[in-house]
Amino acid sequence: MFATGLRSPTGVTNQTPGGGLLPLRDDAAMVSGANRDFIAKQAPTSNLFSLMQMAPGVTVAKTDPLGVSDRSNVMIRGMQQNEIGWEFEGMPADDQINHVADSSEWSDSENIGRFEIRQGSPNITAPVLNAVGALVSSSLRDPSLHRSGYLGTSFGTNNAFREFLRLDSGEIGHTGIRNFTSFSYTTNDNWRGPGNNTRYHIDSKFVKEWGNGNRLAAVVTYNRLQNAWQNYLTLSQWQQYGTHYNLATSFKNGQANYYKLWINRRSRVMISLPSHFNLGHGLSLTATPYYFWMSGSVPNGTTLSNTGSYSGTQPAGDLGLEDLSSGRGVVAAMAAGYTFSSGITTGLAYRKGINLLEVGAWYNNVDRRAITSYAAVGANGQAANLYGGHAITMANGSILYSTNLHEIQQTTALYVQDTVSLLHDRLKISAGFKEAMVDLRGTNMLPGARYYAGASYAIPLPRMSIHYRFNAEHQVFFNVNTAFRTPVGDTPFYDSISVSTGKITSHGSSSVKPEYSISEELGYRYTGLFNASIGVFNYNFKNRQLSASAPLNGVLTTQYLNVGGQTTRGAEAEIGLKRWHHISPYASISYLHATIDDNFHTGGTYLPTKGRTAPMSPKATAAVGINYDDSHFFGGLQFNWVDAMYSSFMNDQGIPERKTLDINAGYRMSDVGFFRKPQIQLNIINAANTKYLSGVVAPVANAKAQKGANGKTIAASTPTYDVGAGFAALVSISTGF
Repeated sequence: MFATGLRSPTGVTNQTPGGGLLPLRDDAAMVSGANRDFIAKQAPTSNLFSLMQMAPGVTVAKTDPLGVSDRSNVMIRGMQQNEIGWEFEGMPADDQINHVADSSEWSDSENIGRFEIRQGSPNITAPVLNAVGALVSSSLRDPSLHRSGYLGTSFGTNNAFREFLRLDSGEIGHTGIRNFTSFSYTTNDNWRGPGNNTRYHIDSKFVKEWGNGNRLAAVVTYNRLQNAWQNYLTLSQWQQYGTHYNLATSFKNGQANYYKLWINRRSRVMISLPSHFNLGHGLSLTATPYYFWMSGSVPNGTTLSNTGSYSGTQPAGDLGLEDLSSGRGVVAAMAAGYTFSSGITTGLAYRKGINLLEVGAWYNNVDRRAITSYAAVGANGQAANLYGGHAITMANGSILYSTNLHEIQQTTALYVQDTVSLLHDRLKISAGFKEAMVDLRGTNMLPGARYYAGASYAIPLPRMSIHYRFNAEHQVFFNVNTAFRTPVGDTPFYDSISVSTGKITSHGSSSVKPEYSISEELGYRYTGLFNASIGVFNYNFKNRQLSASAPLNGVLTTQYLNVGGQTTRGAEAEIGLKRWHHISPYASISYLHATIDDNFHTGGTYLPTKGRTAPMSPKATAAVGINYDDSHFFGGLQFNWVDAMYSSFMNDQGIPERKTLDINAGYRMSDVGFFRKPQIQLNIINAANTKYLSGVVAPVANAKAQKGANGKTIAASTPTYDVGAGFAALVSISTGF
């Protein structure tokens, strides 16, 4: 075991129970998380999603075993990824319109210092507007106090290769400022189907600390990636083809599923300046200004009628397509756009005697452009341009668009919270109130569509909590929270028009209701020979929203479903043993009972969904981890089990339970001359090569024909699913210097 305060260049200290999965907590809420003791021993290619899979209540739908692609999804207590708040270094880290969190783009795993998962509602200061289910926060490691460096390289299955270099400046001159900057390059082939993935990434963090609790940091991250697509599939396709249902490796005339037409490209910059100032006399100030930029294109192969296509309701005329089949030509549908987001969170805290008063504000502005155009595809299967250039034009010379949006969203949130500490700080009672105001305004520039669209929301969010510490080992807590989420994506607000018929397929509305939740948690936490927590929870949802990916004019688009009311109840527990004979085990378990409160309106009638189990809500999940580390040899096992889950509101289709096992092992040497603790590490993901469906992409009302309340038959719809990540192995060699 490393001596207290001494760590390897990877950040491992071996001081945290559960092998890094159960850090000490003193919150009035259920909170899980991990630090470097766990993170450093996972595959260096891992993204935050894959690192979360051991926590209670968390279900990770892996599609890429190495974590290079963000096609994976996360659910917490049955809540979808876009119902979870995502925070990185004090800034909102998800797409503020679609609420998608591409966590592999935030940081390299070598630089993640810690992350935490608040399985219930977010804390009052969090800059999020979609966290009805949970809040996930992560932050980078701090720069080293001394000049140093870290170098690593990895290689493995599916031609995986990765390089990573980090340089720590130590104190720069006598300024008290220190910095680390890192660069990584990653590439691998898809584990199923054709195509490969590449990723370039830069992390940089400056820190200055002075006086009594003053701290100023600056974080900059840059990411550029290219991801090859992996097909969703239906249950029947899975049963017939298994992992072999993929895009085509070669192009044929009329064939739109050629893999080179399905390669995503995206770039992102994130800048955050989290700071804390001790103003004296019990007064302190926190402030985090931030900036976010993302630009990219998501091409999908599809076909267009050469003479029967439309841009909005306007006939396009002759498109000049070649190599037609039945009057249609293969094209690349280019969903492209950019997002600029900036804002600031501020908080003022005043401590006087037994009282702590906190007031604060959050302002966020999002400027987003979303367009779908089309690129011609030649006889060799190559698109004219996959970045939105050289777009197909209509007969009148203007570009053929099927989406052409510009939207601006402004969010303002104000909060106040008061905490009273009694019985020598053993009892803390908090009450708070937050008012969140969201204004979305946009224009739809498709001919025939309603031009102006948007909505405004003002959401009151009261909360309270009680936390009692009996002694250094035992504590209990209770909380009541409220949270909300704005409707997801563009389709609720803007008219959608078919590029094939010129007719409106769905009408946008300015009165779309937000999702709202009231939750309660009661828990107990123990800190001693081991760390443990156990709790029960209850949620009541209004306007529960499920989102699904469905094709719209050749592009996969987020669709919005309002399920109505939902009640979710359950229990969670986790336990982690302090290191004993170099061994530190961990286990978590959760139970979930989520039921739909209303019948679902569809097709002019109501389906009898009231009382049925909510889709994507597994009854139980469990994880067991064993970690061994004697400061030279180290290794671990991580076993995950996820119960079956439904994919329809009528509970007439779903996916079975799954079990996966990940393994890591390595050897850490003593210092060798200039090199500090060189090590070799092996990571094996899905060691048993289990074949499974990992998650629901598109839930439906009913997967079999069903009778509605008025006797009308509602035709069956087809849910789609993600294929679970297959076997992968990665060998990593690294050293400090």
